[in-house]
Amino acid sequence: MPGDQWMSNTFQNNNWLSNMRTFVFYFIFYHKVQNISSHLMEALLESLVKILNSPIIQEELRLLCGIETEIQKLSSLLTTTKAVIEDAEQKQFTDKAIQDWLQKLNIIAYEVDDILDDYATEVSREPKCNNICCNVLDCLPATSNICFRHRIGTRMKKIIGKFDAVADKRIKLGLSNQQSGSYFNASRETGSTVNEPNLVLGRDEEKDEIVKILVNQDSDNQNVSVLPIVGVGGLGKTTLAQLVFNDENLAEPFKRKLWAWVSEKFDVKSIIKALIESAKGTSIGDLPLDTLQRKLQKLLRGKRYLIVLDDVWNENPEEWEKLKSVLQCGSKGSSIVTTTRMEKVAEIMGTLETHRLSSLSENECWSLFRQRAFGRQEAEEYPNLVVIGKEIVKKCGGVPLAAKALGGFLRFKREEAEWNFVKCSELWNLPQDETHILPALRLSYLNLPVELRGCFAYCAVFPKGSKIEKEEVIHLWMANGLISSNGTMEVEDVGDAVLTELHCRSLFQAVEKDEFGSILTFKMHDLVHDLARSVMEAKHGGTESNRTMMLGEPYHQLTVAFPITITGTDQFSSFLSKCGSLRALIVRSTRRREKFRELPSVVSKLTHLRHVNLSGSDIVELPNSICDLWNLQILNLNDCGKLRSLPKDMRFLRNLRHLCLQRCWSLAHMPSGIAKLTCLQTLSIVVLGGKKGFQLSELRHLNMLKGTLIIRHLERIEDKKDAEEACLIEKQSLRRLDLYWDSERTLQRYNDEEVLEALKPCPNLQLLYIEGFKGSSSFPSWISTVTEVWVEESAAEYIVGAQETTATTAAMSPSLKQLKLENMPNLKGMLGREVQGTPGVFSQLQSLSFGYCPMLTLPLPRMPSLKELDVENCPNMAWASISNLTSLNSLNIEDIGGLSCFPEEMLQNLSLLESLNIKEMKDLRALPRSLASLTALKTLSIVECPKMESLPEEGLRGLASLQALYLVNCYNLVSLSMGTKALKSLTDPLIFGSYATALPEEVKHFPTLQVLYLQNFPNLTSLPDWFRNLTSLQDLTLCNCPKLETLPSSIQMMTTLQSLTIDECDLLEPRCERGGEEWHKIKHIPDLKFQIDYI
Repeated sequence: MPGDQWMSNTFQNNNWLSNMRTFVFYFIFYHKVQNISSHLMEALLESLVKILNSPIIQEELRLLCGIETEIQKLSSLLTTTKAVIEDAEQKQFTDKAIQDWLQKLNIIAYEVDDILDDYATEVSREPKCNNICCNVLDCLPATSNICFRHRIGTRMKKIIGKFDAVADKRIKLGLSNQQSGSYFNASRETGSTVNEPNLVLGRDEEKDEIVKILVNQDSDNQNVSVLPIVGVGGLGKTTLAQLVFNDENLAEPFKRKLWAWVSEKFDVKSIIKALIESAKGTSIGDLPLDTLQRKLQKLLRGKRYLIVLDDVWNENPEEWEKLKSVLQCGSKGSSIVTTTRMEKVAEIMGTLETHRLSSLSENECWSLFRQRAFGRQEAEEYPNLVVIGKEIVKKCGGVPLAAKALGGFLRFKREEAEWNFVKCSELWNLPQDETHILPALRLSYLNLPVELRGCFAYCAVFPKGSKIEKEEVIHLWMANGLISSNGTMEVEDVGDAVLTELHCRSLFQAVEKDEFGSILTFKMHDLVHDLARSVMEAKHGGTESNRTMMLGEPYHQLTVAFPITITGTDQFSSFLSKCGSLRALIVRSTRRREKFRELPSVVSKLTHLRHVNLSGSDIVELPNSICDLWNLQILNLNDCGKLRSLPKDMRFLRNLRHLCLQRCWSLAHMPSGIAKLTCLQTLSIVVLGGKKGFQLSELRHLNMLKGTLIIRHLERIEDKKDAEEACLIEKQSLRRLDLYWDSERTLQRYNDEEVLEALKPCPNLQLLYIEGFKGSSSFPSWISTVTEVWVEESAAEYIVGAQETTATTAAMSPSLKQLKLENMPNLKGMLGREVQGTPGVFSQLQSLSFGYCPMLTLPLPRMPSLKELDVENCPNMAWASISNLTSLNSLNIEDIGGLSCFPEEMLQNLSLLESLNIKEMKDLRALPRSLASLTALKTLSIVECPKMESLPEEGLRGLASLQALYLVNCYNLVSLSMGTKALKSLTDPLIFGSYATALPEEVKHFPTLQVLYLQNFPNLTSLPDWFRNLTSLQDLTLCNCPKLETLPSSIQMMTTLQSLTIDECDLLEPRCERGGEEWHKIKHIPDLKFQIDYI
């Protein structure tokens, strides 16, 4: 967006000073930073220049006691200072004076931000500005507080003087103008030769896998194939590519092999030149692009070639297409291997599956470190250093570059103190010229776009190795001004895009995703975290700012700038009173018995606060004074299980965007007036009141709501018009809706059906949860537009009832894919009798679950897409109708009393069924012979069926695909059917428990069995000698076999057995210990354990 347009858009709303603070804060946030980001500085200064030169802002600043001349001077200083920031960043690593200069510059900008934010807050509080959408410029002339203006003007003059003094030192420091993004370390360039082949460990399998893919690549494929290798910096992408490039198995199929190091600048001419020089082995000088293209095509034409493009950063598909067009001249089967740190590059270039590089094991890292650190000397000569060295290796996180660099640093050092220094220090405290880690990872950082740098560096405030919640970090980015709306995207969406981009660049690693596939939590690799911290933390920060705090036990965390994290202090109020510039306040309870219980009223004086997080505390209520925090954007009260009410003046928090109330189950009252918080995007729970409490109609204009909305006490709605006025259908960004009625209410008349019909959500809703619904017949037709529906404690008799027209029913469930029905005592069937057999109903349903539906008697309709069916405690189920579910892949049946056998036809037609699980069937005696029809069955599990006596011989003969058989606590099952001979595919665990005195002989017919668990055999005294027939057995577990005393002698000949676990076998365990009577039989087994690892 052009600068003038941005200026106009920004100053036409009342958040203009907040937007200014967003830019200023790039300065502010790094007041303690050692390695300042030049790109952030440059963007900040350029933005300030545009703002200060704007006629609008100049007019307003004249009101501040006539400081026009100073403002002009500040604008000039900003322009000249901006030009030298990039040079300062490069030089600060070796020049302490420049580092100090940047720190002072940041501190000054911090003060500027406070001044502007104070002014913005005062203006926003003017009576004329009570509408959040009003034009702030209309309000500014009305500011009548002369004393306040005078203070602001005086502070501005003072800070401009400081800026002048600091900026003037740029000349003495010898800083020159330099454009950002021009600095790259030439020593990073790579070639095809493995520099230290003896130091390459742990990559043979990956190399062989890639070589096999390249050799076997379809020779009929006319297009060149591209295989990307992706991983974080320092993990060994280049080394792996070199190993592949030089593998002897590629010499014959590939007649031409070329290598080019690409780096950040994807220049087609330079790449082509590098490829030609790789083939010729000599420099060819500077030639025109068309000449280079002809030379390269001459080299490649008609030949099957292999090209490695190493260290690619380009995200522009057009540039890649330019190069690819030149390379489309080889023979069939030609391939390109590219290495990159970014998933997006792999997506653009790759035609084959991406190879994501794994970390080395700790032993492999130790081998690399040992070779570097000790050279030809024997490590055993220094046992104390070996112990320390192995601790150091743990810091490497499986990154070979780290192991080699640290080992090289200690190569000629033999004093324990020197090694302990490395063990106890951060990697970034090592001398710059002694390690290649920092240049490798810094390149990742320097290549980040301007808007990503501060966001990445900020994540250093989280503990190393911790899971970071996406929502929390985005909210903190917002509070600290690191992200802002770009005009087309809300600030939260910008944050989500930033996080996704950092994930694609391998700087973040996704840990958890929600049911919709979005990232919930992520981690940073330890070395990546060290990189972030090196950017955030100065070596000589001192204590000149109260914005950097070191807190005492039991919680100890260094937090740079904002937020300050407070934990367990007895002087909370006093502490907070000294934090007048605080933007984010996080209160965490690290001891379960000492949870935070009361928020001091002094918080209301922290007018700069944007973010307050009290999640997980024992707070019962908030002081009403918190509603004085005009700038508050995020109030996180998640998991405050004792919170009973919200402050009555919540309506004054006009800038509030996120009111997080997840799992606040004690919340009994919400104030009216929340309808005025039109910026709200998160409102986790609403608790409906009576005539005077919160009304559902207050949701009418809150159309920015996103994510999950829980509505409780819907029984308090007297008229369906109140529900209609909520206008849920207009809330396009809601993804989950939970609707609660009090299931224990006793009324003469219920209006649940009318209310539910009126609560029709937008078509984008993906999950609907309904509890306590007492509609007597069925659910509204709009339920079909939701992807997943859970219903619990409902009085409905049908999902689709008789009142539905044939046309409506035929169109039912175009979106519904998952349906979960629990605790529905009146449910008779999915369809009323009048609409049974109607085609098209639930045609897209893929997962169906019933739990405690005792009246469920009607047959299941045909559901052609159903993959999974779960039935629990539904004793009157029409079992035979399951045979209609011909697409079924998984069938789980649990806790059905009174049923001794399933009907024969139940398992017919289920030719696609792969998993059958039967659990807690206390009366079940046998399985139907139609089990034989399950030709695709891979897993059969029978658990806690005490009356089960045998398996059907005919049934097992057809299970040629069965891989896993679980027979758990079926104590009367003393033998297996001879049909087990047909189980030729059984390789996965066989779990068996029985009252039998001996292991059934049928087990010896499982020569492919790899894992065997024998659990809960109270009468088993010995294992048979035919045990040696289990020639593929790798893992054997014996658990709770109290009478088992000996092992068969033949176990000594079972060379494939890798693991033996013995647990709760009182007679056998002591005999199997080293020196015991059974020790000689098992001492050859690599992994011996005397405690079970429960699956």
